[in-house]
Amino acid sequence: MNSGLLLTSALIGTVNYAAVFTIPGGIDQDRKSPYFSHPILYHSPREKDLLLFLWYTGVGLFSALLALVAMVAIQLSRFCSNDFYMALPFRFVAALTSLFVSTVFTITACFKAYNILDIKFNINVFMGPAFYVLCLVYFDTVYLTLNYMYFALRCSFSYKGQEMSETSELLGRVF
Repeated sequence: MNSGLLLTSALIGTVNYAAVFTIPGGIDQDRKSPYFSHPILYHSPREKDLLLFLWYTGVGLFSALLALVAMVAIQLSRFCSNDFYMALPFRFVAALTSLFVSTVFTITACFKAYNILDIKFNINVFMGPAFYVLCLVYFDTVYLTLNYMYFALRCSFSYKGQEMSETSELLGRVF
């Protein structure tokens, strides 16, 4: 599963990287313009939309790279028996959360680009079901791991509590 998600996060990161440098509206190529080599929409009424688009793609790129690093850390793990208790499940949840965030921000950047280019459509028809399906897939994937981590921590703390009470009883008997 990690290999497939590694490929997915690499593809999402590639798409976001390309989107950062292919700005909607293009770049001003007129050498006589005072805004030469600036985005055309940067000094226009759509400047706020363009900055939001760049922010969405930047967060999507950062999250995809974070997911990629977390999945490479899982792939390069030693896979000792102790790693399976908390280290690998925590890395898995962190990687999936980063991948979820990057997917949401990539979809949002896509819709913002449509908005910038004046492509009219009802965003609620597309964004609502897309976000709903993404949430279902995310929680379905992460639920069992989070449930395991919760019970492992709960048992760990309850065992430590018993261990401390047994230790204090032994110390009471010795002294």
